[in-house]
Amino acid sequence: MSVSDQALSLPEQLDESPEAVSVSAEAAILGACMMATRDYDPIPDASRVLSDEGDDWYRPQHETLWRAILALHARSKPTGVPMVEAELRRSGDLARVGGFVQLSQIASQACTSVEVESYAEIVHGYARLRRYQQTLTRGMQTARQSDPTGVTDAIAAHQAELEHLAADHSGEDGLFGRFADGLQDHLKGLETTVEAAALTGLTDLDQVLKMRPGNVIVVAGRPAMGKSAMTLGVALANAASGRATLVHSIEMGQSEVTNRVLSSRSRVALHHLMEGGPAVTDDDWSRIARRLPDLAALPLWMDYTPRVTPGLVRTRIKSLIRQTGQPPLVVIDYVQLMYTDQRNSRQTPYERVSEVSRELKIIAEETGAVLICCAQLNRGSEHREGKRPQTSDLRDSGQLEQDASGIILLHREDAYTPDSPRAGESDLILSKNRNGPTCTITVAHQFHYSRLRDMSTENNLNA
Repeated sequence: MSVSDQALSLPEQLDESPEAVSVSAEAAILGACMMATRDYDPIPDASRVLSDEGDDWYRPQHETLWRAILALHARSKPTGVPMVEAELRRSGDLARVGGFVQLSQIASQACTSVEVESYAEIVHGYARLRRYQQTLTRGMQTARQSDPTGVTDAIAAHQAELEHLAADHSGEDGLFGRFADGLQDHLKGLETTVEAAALTGLTDLDQVLKMRPGNVIVVAGRPAMGKSAMTLGVALANAASGRATLVHSIEMGQSEVTNRVLSSRSRVALHHLMEGGPAVTDDDWSRIARRLPDLAALPLWMDYTPRVTPGLVRTRIKSLIRQTGQPPLVVIDYVQLMYTDQRNSRQTPYERVSEVSRELKIIAEETGAVLICCAQLNRGSEHREGKRPQTSDLRDSGQLEQDASGIILLHREDAYTPDSPRAGESDLILSKNRNGPTCTITVAHQFHYSRLRDMSTENNLNA
């Protein structure tokens, strides 16, 4: 039943004000909660619908009263008028809600037990409507204040706010229930092999890193360790499997990325393409020509926007879902260069990266996309014997470590010891893996082709 239908079905309880508010519905819920008994407890029904932040209430005194009721309920205390009065007196809020007389008046307006959830849906619906109006107002204010160069950022931020508002997470939604309720369906699902939501193109890595919808994978390393080469190769391999793929290249421009793609897929030396002209031989042109039809057919989208925010990432993902019908794999190169949706010049790098990390995790879970984020490491590994990186070396924020489903640390011995017997090898240190074991996988780096490949001789020769 929609909010408007519910409002029409309860005309005697609702205000006729044109504002997005029903004070009487709020009072009916609070009154019912203060009439609760051991056999009749409407508080869980109301809590299931109303916002956890308590901002669904129009009147501040109603929000204060609701928090007092919840505090008592959490301590398994009665929530009748005398106990609520004592709780408010203890917190110093009794006068703010109107004293004992006002509590008694609200209790007298209690609705029946079967109506509590419906009234809560009305209150929550009106609160969402008010937030919608406020979002539109802020959007108009931002539009008036924006300069021509900031239009894209302003639109993306406004769209992100609207999409967050539209993704209402109130109500039960099947997230609460007995463990046994979904057990048989889950066991039946185990009979079918679950395919990974995205592929890396590296055989050993794909076997242990089973990327699932909503996962955030961090690929981290010191400069020149091959982060961009690896993640761009992952994007190409994933797109070659027919899956939608999006690359946000913040660090490199279109020309550099295009040359890397052509070099990787055509096996043309990257320095030939970077130099251009006579450096690109006839054999190079032939190799490129053979690969062009495959490259043109890839479901691969590129974004070279220099100022990338979580809101823009969400917008791009939603657009690709509408076009392709599937959540994409998203590569962000790299996360420490991202901005937050709120322009706050006072944010420290730690605060900014932490906020970006949290938002990206939310976006992945909301959309079902897999996000692969490049990240820089601090100099900690360079002062360590063997120079091997650790998860604690992630720069600017520990939030990245917490939010990530998987963390891959890149390490090359030949970066520090050029005559190492392991020259040409890269270690992918899987230091965190929620979907499988942690381990170290060795691959071959071919940076003259801007790519990493499996160690298999057959794969390297024929790829």
